[in-house]
Amino acid sequence: MLENYFGSGLTPTEEQKRRLLAVQAALELLKATLSDTNDGNGVEYQLKTAEKYIGSLADAIQVAVEKK
Repeated sequence: MLENYFGSGLTPTEEQKRRLLAVQAALELLKATLSDTNDGNGVEYQLKTAEKYIGSLADAIQVAVEKK
């Protein structure tokens, strides 16, 4: 989904690669969660919910993956 986020001619740093993977994982979790919700709030609500939580979810995933 975000494979070419840094552009075709740019080489991302290892830190950028790790962050991108955490964000991709967070997006997949949010997609699954929101697509399974039938609460009648609609797309706008779902997008705002995703926006609200994507950063903190990616942070938590990144911390968990990098924990030694």
